[in-house]
This record gives sequence, structure tokens and C-alpha cells, in this order.
Amino acid sequence: MYSETRNKLGFIEATPRPSAEDLRTFYEQKYYQQQLGQYSHSYSDDEIRFFDADGILAETTLRLLGKKATSLLDVGCGEGFFANYFSRMGWDIKCCDFSDDGLNRFHPELLKHFIKGDAYDVIRSLQNDAQFDLINFSNVLEHVLDPAEAVDGLYQLCGSDTVIRCVVPNDYSDFQAALLANQMTRNTWFAPPEHLSYFNTENIDRIFEDRGLRILSKQVTFPIELFLANPHANYVTDPSKGKQAHQARVFCVNHLVEKNPEAYVRYCEHAATLGFGRDIVVYAAKI
Repeated sequence: MYSETRNKLGFIEATPRPSAEDLRTFYEQKYYQQQLGQYSHSYSDDEIRFFDADGILAETTLRLLGKKATSLLDVGCGEGFFANYFSRMGWDIKCCDFSDDGLNRFHPELLKHFIKGDAYDVIRSLQNDAQFDLINFSNVLEHVLDPAEAVDGLYQLCGSDTVIRCVVPNDYSDFQAALLANQMTRNTWFAPPEHLSYFNTENIDRIFEDRGLRILSKQVTFPIELFLANPHANYVTDPSKGKQAHQARVFCVNHLVEKNPEAYVRYCEHAATLGFGRDIVVYAAKI
């Protein structure tokens, strides 16, 4: 049985921690189950545009920050949509994940740039490698046993101009607390052993600053939890509404990014000051 404990840096963590072997077994079983059930999985054209929006917004953010970048390390690359965007832009790509199943299904052309393995192991193996302009660490930090150690590893990969892009769920947020107080949802986000650490827009800065990194930009993604405030759209009380909520998110993000990506980046930064978004996107660099 896991308990919610507050780390000294302010974020919530699940205790006790599982052993590294237990966690590895959990993910091996999870990936095995996914492989059994997702061979026919596909995405619509609108969803592909939605995935590309991550790359567009990252590229736009770097430009707004005055950063020139042509190389990417994508840690936890999953199905490879983020890496594929930058590969199409002509960047030098290296990507890694615990499994190559996602790349095999969607972007097998990226396998020649792929390293298979645990995030810690891959980061350590690359610390004597060439430095990267952009390191993407998307939906990884919440999974690892020691997030501070993971951020330390990223620090070791950074050159003076390297930018880290880290994406984590925005959990234990003020908006989630308001939804709970008004009985519009239940705590669906505390989910160990898959998620072991829980960050929000108020505490995410500390783990980076504590490891010698400064935040260049803090953004949030589309606030899909707003649907929980509408009883006719609440996908927690009625899971069948989840697909419709996702489709609405895809439509809105595609429209706004294609209309004006620079303005949308600024919108996401302002929304982060309110903690109003499902995920946090942090851009950080060495102090």
C-alpha cells in the first residue's frame, strides 16, 4: 500500500518506493500487454497534426528564447512523433526508450537513431557523448525512482547552450483541489507504481533549481480537466465522454497552433501562472 508523502522540494511522492527490480518487472509486463493490444492502433490525421504541434511549439519556444538548435536527444521517445518532427526539420536525432515497440509501429525509420534501455542507464551512457542542443524528457520524471538523480543526469548532458524540455503531469494542482472540493472528480492521479512523483506549476521549479538549472519558460498544455466542471462532459463520472474530450482538445490545439504559434506559447506561459493546464512543459538550462 502506497502513501502520499511530501518531498522536501515540495512535490508529492509515493512511499515506500518499489525496488528497481519490481519497477522493471512492472514496466516489462505493461509493455507486453500494450504490444498484445495495440498492433492495430492508429491515429487520425487530426491527431497526427496534434502530435506535430508539440514540435512546432518547442521550435517556437526556442526561437522566442533566442536559441539556435539543430540536435535532439529524446529520452522516453515513445512512438517517436516528437523526434520525427525534428528529423523532418533536418535535425540530428538520438532517441531512447524502455521499448522499441512504439517506433517499430509508427516510425521505424528512426530505429537507426534509437537506444533501447532504462532512462538512467541511457543518460549515464551518453555523458561522454557529444552535447545536444535540445534534450526532451517528456513524461519520464514522474515515473523514475529518483527524479533528482534523473535531473542531475540531464545536467551532465548539458552544454552551455543546451535546453532541457521536461513535460510532467500537473498534479495536486489548485484546479484539481477545487474540482475535488466541489465533488466534480475523485483523485484519479495518484497512481503508483506507474507514477511515483507528482509535480505542479508551483513546485516544479525547485527540483531544477536545486540541481543547478534555471527555468527559461514554464508552460502548460490544454486544460482538459475543464470538462470535469460540466456534468454533461465529465469523463471521470462517465468514461465514455473521454474520447469526446480528447477530440475537443485536438481540435482546439490544432486551431490555435496553426493560427499563431508564438501567441499560443505566450498563452500557455500565462496559463501556467494560474496552474491551469493538464501537463507542465518546462524549458531549463544551466545557471
